Amino acid sequence: MSITLLIFLAGIIVLLISTRIFVDAATKISFYLRISPLIIGATVVALGTSLPELTVSIFAILRGDPGLAAGNIIGSNIANILLVFPIGILFGGIRIGTTKTQRNGIMLLAATVIFFVFFKYFASPIAGVILIGLAVMFTIKEYQWGIFGRLHEDLARFDFLKKKKFKIKTFIFLPLSVIGVIIGGFLTVSSVETIALETGFSTTILGFTLTSIATSLPEIFTTVISEKKGEDKMVVGNLIGSNVYNLMLIGGVILLFASAEKISLFEWFSFIISAFILYFLIFFYKGRSIRKLAGIILLLLFTIYLSLIHII
Repeated sequence: MSITLLIFLAGIIVLLISTRIFVDAATKISFYLRISPLIIGATVVALGTSLPELTVSIFAILRGDPGLAAGNIIGSNIANILLVFPIGILFGGIRIGTTKTQRNGIMLLAATVIFFVFFKYFASPIAGVILIGLAVMFTIKEYQWGIFGRLHEDLARFDFLKKKKFKIKTFIFLPLSVIGVIIGGFLTVSSVETIALETGFSTTILGFTLTSIATSLPEIFTTVISEKKGEDKMVVGNLIGSNVYNLMLIGGVILLFASAEKISLFEWFSFIISAFILYFLIFFYKGRSIRKLAGIILLLLFTIYLSLIHII
């Protein structure tokens, strides 16, 4: 057990360092390309912080355990909204944008509904291909919005910032940090699974709880680091983008190579209601900072979720 705990701590340290390098590189690239941090957060950073979920899902499928794979991505989406998001709210406060944030919120809500329908009623390799295709379309659309924003709502921001010169080391650090995130995520998740398996819980339940929290660590680290740098848009973009890629990209991979695992009504309810909560918050606080009370309520809901999932 002591060796497993050491591996767990090593994984967290690797995740922390790699995520810090990744966020710094992604922020600089956003300035180089003159694209909003929200868009960079929803695409480049979101893909990077979703790599642990992808790694876990692929290994779970190879081991013939689709329950762990499905539970991991659904649980990660719940943890991103009810754990990661309130951490950002309580740590430094999050100011919600007025244009792209709401559009991204609608896309996440649509992705949530599509994922539910496909996994519940139309699980098949064809559905997997469609989900992966939607992930590609999401990326293209985000890039188009970033180009449009450069000439419109983000124009003043980029005019204020001095145009930075390209530095090759930034583009070298980005893939290296991604590798670090993968290694850290694998070490963390593997150790969590080893510890948890000794308790006798099913891998599906572990996917919804311990594994999903472990694979959400990059999002947590990204949130804290971005808040320290004053990048609210990076926080929100990463949160929404990570959830969309979890559902469309990783969900598509699961359906492409494995059958859908049966998910309980409570788990589906928690998954869908959390998406609607995020949708409500980014519209209700449009152009304003989210109150810390909302963060406390979200953490309370996450505690209730963890308490009930083992029972219901």
